[in-house]
Amino acid sequence: MRHPDWLNRLTKVVAAHQALPAQYGLSDCYIIADDAVEAVTGKTMHGAAARRYKTPAGAGKQLRKRGFETVRDAFAARFAEIPALMAQRGDIGVYDNNGEISGGVFTAVGFMTRGTQEIVFLPPTAVLAAFRVE
Repeated sequence: MRHPDWLNRLTKVVAAHQALPAQYGLSDCYIIADDAVEAVTGKTMHGAAARRYKTPAGAGKQLRKRGFETVRDAFAARFAEIPALMAQRGDIGVYDNNGEISGGVFTAVGFMTRGTQEIVFLPPTAVLAAFRVE
């Protein structure tokens, strides 16, 4: 169930990540999606411990510790997959970032994810899989 004030909360998450530097465990493709999930539902996907990493290797270790190979697996364990073109604001998804599966959130202006240094907004057609956050 969505939080009564989810839209305002999601807007704050989007603005916060636009201001943050690209850093594993602070603002990366999993944290952005997890912060969006928390804004929309009031709960993170897999608990605070899943967010304790500072490197790509640490992020992978946290995923594998929970039985996931990719962020797509982590998202699918919690939410139903839907066609990307049916995703709404607050839903999360994944795309192929040069061979690496990266996560993000659907916003009013597109699919928001973390580029190498900056936040990027992609069209929904670039998303491989979307997940209904509720």
